[in-house]
Amino acid sequence: MRKPSIARTSWAVALATAALFTPASGQEVPTVAVMDLGSFMMGEGGTSVEIGKALSAMLVSELSDRSGIRVVDRAQLHALLQDQELDFHGRIEEADAIAVGRMLGVEYVVHGQVTSIVDNLRIDVRAVDVSSAEILFTLKRSTKTSDIGVLVIDMTDEFVQGLSLGPPPERRQVGPIPVEATIAFSHGVGFEDRGERDFAIERYETVLRIHPSHRDARRALQRLLRGT
Repeated sequence: MRKPSIARTSWAVALATAALFTPASGQEVPTVAVMDLGSFMMGEGGTSVEIGKALSAMLVSELSDRSGIRVVDRAQLHALLQDQELDFHGRIEEADAIAVGRMLGVEYVVHGQVTSIVDNLRIDVRAVDVSSAEILFTLKRSTKTSDIGVLVIDMTDEFVQGLSLGPPPERRQVGPIPVEATIAFSHGVGFEDRGERDFAIERYETVLRIHPSHRDARRALQRLLRGT
């Protein structure tokens, strides 16, 4: 990755960043950016995908549903990174994540690494305070890839509790997600990130055929069909 330079941040980027957040009525609300997690995933058929994109997209969606916090939209985050000609491959170093967080004007960044081999998943994710570089929480876990939905909720709970926002009124219940659905969803997120709308729609539809209750695939599909 080319190191971000705060001095290079233009007025256009500053204005675009400000547009990411709608001011609350006289209330301070913490803001967070979720970076794409460095990742590797190998399915049963030898298919390799970037599961980190899927996990990041699901985490953004889950955080966005919680009250008392604002999350940078993935499309807007990627647009800003492209504007600054920043390109990430593999695991993002913490110093780089913090620098991007400062450029975005957020208070916290989430970054880390995830690896999945068939139905075995290992994750190492942390949330960092951008101003102090203090680690808000670290989550290291080995679990089943099919339990990725539960893992996303656990990460979100850890984050909001670290901010003393408290747990949600009722914990959302999710069941196992077939590994092939996660593979298809990862492809869909990758296509969407690259602006390949038709391919993304096709993959999200595939996810819903495999796992009709996949909330994030349904939301992504509806968003693309609406053209937003």
